[in-house]
Amino acid sequence: MTMTPANVTMLTFAPMINSECCRFVLTHYGIPFDEQRHIFGEVSIIAYIRNGDVHIPLIQGDGLSVIGPQPIADHYDPQAAAGRKLIPADAADKAQMMKDWQRYNGDLGSETAVIGYDYLLPHKDIMIGPFTEGLPMVEAELTKVAYPLLETLFTSLLHLSPARVAQALATTRAIFAETDKRVADGRQYLVGNQLTLGDIGLATAAGPLILPPNYGSPMPPFDVMPPELKAIITELRATPTGKFVVQLYEKHRKG
Repeated sequence: MTMTPANVTMLTFAPMINSECCRFVLTHYGIPFDEQRHIFGEVSIIAYIRNGDVHIPLIQGDGLSVIGPQPIADHYDPQAAAGRKLIPADAADKAQMMKDWQRYNGDLGSETAVIGYDYLLPHKDIMIGPFTEGLPMVEAELTKVAYPLLETLFTSLLHLSPARVAQALATTRAIFAETDKRVADGRQYLVGNQLTLGDIGLATAAGPLILPPNYGSPMPPFDVMPPELKAIITELRATPTGKFVVQLYEKHRKG
């Protein structure tokens, strides 16, 4: 799978969990890609023009036009060397990996997004940087002007409220607790002896509340975050699951 950087493009809203998940998957397979970041909303219009679908991240090139990380794995895994495969060959391991994928990329990812945005959106001063990182200049300037609209939009789409955030925190802590039990035996990976899509799902969904090394989505620095969010991050980092995520990033997300 030797390619030039221009062969694959990835259209993203950069802070999305699935944007980071796609970065992780492509980097793991050794696929160079050109990430094209755009302002939330406009990026979906561009995606529709290119693909007839508003959903993102949109990955195109090298014989594929897909949305999100799992189809990337479905495309590249059959070509990958044994040590680079993300989908186990064993049927039982694959079934467990798919359960992990849904639990982490689906359930945990939804909750960590709610928590992060609820605590960070009211702070325009620290969110303008992450929202504009890598954008074309015109879109970056537009983001600064349209920030109140974006805050309202995310609040509505994520149904942010004190009750919703409390629920998200409870679910996140429950998922961390169940994962703590699995990794308590010192295993390096959730399933088997090498990285799987389930591990990447966990690492990228937990990422906003762990801030592991080499985390690729733009986030405000820990030091400037609201005290309540800093406390949550400090709590989750100290768990066995938090340490497990840090180790995954240290070992596998260097690109």
